[in-house]
Amino acid sequence: MSTEQVFAFAKQMTDSIICLRDGGHHLQAAMLTYVAIEQMAWLSVEPLRSGPADFQRWINSYMQPYDPLPCTAREIWEARNGLLHMGTAESFANRDNAEIRLLCYVYGSTPKLANKSEEVVFVRVEDLVTSYLTGVMWFLNHLDGDPNELQVAEGKIARMLTQRPLQP
Repeated sequence: MSTEQVFAFAKQMTDSIICLRDGGHHLQAAMLTYVAIEQMAWLSVEPLRSGPADFQRWINSYMQPYDPLPCTAREIWEARNGLLHMGTAESFANRDNAEIRLLCYVYGSTPKLANKSEEVVFVRVEDLVTSYLTGVMWFLNHLDGDPNELQVAEGKIARMLTQRPLQP
């Protein structure tokens, strides 16, 4: 047993994200990054179904400790909801919960923005992607040391639809 299949899957997702980003499709790259995080979170849990808590736990376990973003895992979850479901930076939680800041996206060599609102946080798309990639590496490291969780991840990889066999 090894992490080769999980690595190969993560590489396919990463190649797709980078293709979008390099093509100037920054929001679409952010969208696919959220999907990639969601799929990594699914690989990290025993049941066949995962949810918001698993997504946030994966971020808190593998992204935030090593390459932190300026927002919480819950705020990332809500930003994901807004972008994937409505194509907006705002989710319903931003309106209903004063503790959830609005995550606004910037990209490229944007100068440091003066944020005068405590209700808004700025995240560079490139930083979101980099934090995800860091999370993948720490997740793979974790799987290397836990054969039971690696077996769960490999079983789920085998269920995924792919265009071609996953190669390391």
